[in-house]
Amino acid sequence: MATANEVKLMAEQILPKFIPKDKTKTKLTFQFTLVPVTTYKVNFIKKELKGQVTWEFVDFEEVKNIV
Repeated sequence: MATANEVKLMAEQILPKFIPKDKTKTKLTFQFTLVPVTTYKVNFIKKELKGQVTWEFVDFEEVKNIV
């Protein structure tokens, strides 16, 4: 299992691929898998400051794979 910092770092690295095209969206959730088979669900919220939009990492959870 990855540390919280590792999950956050990976989520922020791949975040640009998941940013919604709908400008009204303020929350974002997506899942990704780290080798060997651990999947994480991450949550971001949209922040706007002086016209600059950023997505801030909120939290994550490990997704239990049912095999």
